[in-house]
Amino acid sequence: MPASLRLRVPGKLMVAGEYAVLEPHQPAIVVAVERYVEAHLALAEAHAICLPGYGLDDVGFEPGPGGVAFASDDARLRFVGEALTVALAAVGRPVPPFRITLHSGLDDAHGRKFGLGGSAAAVVAVVAAVLNAFEGPAPPMRIFKVAAVAHLRAQGSGSGADVAASTFGGWLRYASFNPTWLAGRLARGGPLAEVLAEPWPFLAVERLSPLPRDLRLCVGWTGQPASTRDLLVGVAELPTRDPEAYEAFLAESRAAVEHLAAGLQSANRFRALDALRRNGEALRRLGKAAGLPIVTPALLALADAAEEAGGAGKSSGAGGGDCGVALVFGEVEAIRLEAAWLAAGITPLRLGTSDAGVAVTELAP
Repeated sequence: MPASLRLRVPGKLMVAGEYAVLEPHQPAIVVAVERYVEAHLALAEAHAICLPGYGLDDVGFEPGPGGVAFASDDARLRFVGEALTVALAAVGRPVPPFRITLHSGLDDAHGRKFGLGGSAAAVVAVVAAVLNAFEGPAPPMRIFKVAAVAHLRAQGSGSGADVAASTFGGWLRYASFNPTWLAGRLARGGPLAEVLAEPWPFLAVERLSPLPRDLRLCVGWTGQPASTRDLLVGVAELPTRDPEAYEAFLAESRAAVEHLAAGLQSANRFRALDALRRNGEALRRLGKAAGLPIVTPALLALADAAEEAGGAGKSSGAGGGDCGVALVFGEVEAIRLEAAWLAAGITPLRLGTSDAGVAVTELAP
């Protein structure tokens, strides 16, 4: 058991397959980005967690049969609380007191959020730190499953794609374990070890590589915050209200994602761009059918600028604001696109992709 360790996990961007990925056998493409949440775990005299970005320093906690109990009722501790609870349950034995500190580089210096999966990355960081400290080197799939359980318990829904990107890194073709299935499985009770050991139906995580050398992933921030929860709730009503429109969306999304994955792996730029374009159009039709602003005017302008630069663009994640993504081939085209975005009031974010997921950066015996 090390006296301390440091690790980091990347944030994420959804590239294609949003909303559909919540359904069984529906794929998505997600990528890890070179902005990180860093965790430092060290043995201490008493259990404590520090979130300096939130002004929360040395918040004490106690593990118990009902989960971790904090010496604070701050709601911002919800995700890390579930991460600690589930990770310690996975370890399955008492551990010595420790102090864990998280630093997030997923927002900017002013605290503005870009939709890079901060809560998921924080959960993965806590889970990975606890498992690596008290079990030894943790396999990525174990980290993923423990973090997925914790994130679902904290959020109540979600595909786990952001958890996968933070855990495994790189470009991923991802199909969800299905949150309804996992919630039902957890509700049945029984040891957590059994849930973690058994196969998870529907789950598939596949690394996409190699990718075209001249591929450029461009990211633009609209400056508009998005209410992901409200959008998810609205889309969840569509299968009952207009099942035909919803099924059409699922079919369109699946076809677009599969074509995008094939286009990227075969270095067929025309197929890749056409597929990304088709997925963006499917999301626009979904928003129209559900009566939701998934593709805002700013996100539409972002996509139009990508077309004019010889690429293709779309909303990323739940939409409604936050970031959009574009694919172009060549540095000249990427520079041209960023200039067009700036002229349209969209902030380009220089986000490289992170090939690594969870990475232990320091281990002290």
